[in-house]
Amino acid sequence: MNCPECGATDNLCQSRFDEFLALEFSDMSYGEVHNLTVATYMLQHSSKLSLEGWMYERDLLREFIVEKKSPSLIRQQVKDSVDSGKRTFTFKSKDGRPVINKSTWTRTILDVRAENAEVYCADVNTWAQAVLKDAEAIAI
Repeated sequence: MNCPECGATDNLCQSRFDEFLALEFSDMSYGEVHNLTVATYMLQHSSKLSLEGWMYERDLLREFIVEKKSPSLIRQQVKDSVDSGKRTFTFKSKDGRPVINKSTWTRTILDVRAENAEVYCADVNTWAQAVLKDAEAIAI
């Protein structure tokens, strides 16, 4: 059975995501795209997020890709607005139901190759750009 949220074959998306997180934390050259990996995966798996959290992740991905902002710059800009004590919304889903109605994406995490860091980073960038384009076409 394919993932009902991203369409990945045999629901392999979660295990691939976990594998990639381990790779990114163990090898800094892979970790250069960690910000894109997490935001992109979360956009495709909206059951993990509230609607506000999903929109925040979409905007965040846009800032990384379109505006070319670095993760450190983003952290400085949003440190107060994402502080759980000051934030006016929750990121996490309360009921585990998808907040968007989309199960077919141009690319999924299964399109990302990990044979070396250069290929991996290029593929994550391509996946993130495709998902951002798909996500921006969703009417909320």
